[in-house]
Amino acid sequence: MKLLAYPLISIVFLAGCSVYKSDGRNQFEAAAPAKISTSALDSSSHIYKLTGCRNQSFIETWFNDEFPRANYELVLMDNDLEIWRTTQPGVIQVKAFQRDDKAVQSCSYEFASVAVWDLYKDEFIRELNNNLMISE
Repeated sequence: MKLLAYPLISIVFLAGCSVYKSDGRNQFEAAAPAKISTSALDSSSHIYKLTGCRNQSFIETWFNDEFPRANYELVLMDNDLEIWRTTQPGVIQVKAFQRDDKAVQSCSYEFASVAVWDLYKDEFIRELNNNLMISE
């Protein structure tokens, strides 16, 4: 029985190695990067632009909570996320504030126009709710 098992296992392993190194596999690996679609975050980088992120101090957070800017419109307010927007000439500026137990992070984004903002607002909010607000 052992005499039959060892050659059978060896054949199975060698067959797997030959498939892994086959020409079809090499062609697939060479063509795959061009055919893979980009992630949602990467595709959204063409929709909006991250202009900057930073951590806010306790005093700055309190001041912004008590005295919000008059030219900003509140888009969303959750326990851990606030999104504000304003219209500047030619662009829509969006500020997102993400809170956790330790700090408040604020990020600024720019959309090309009101039409682009209206079209992608829900997707943008969904991405921020999924904790994709990152600083670089």
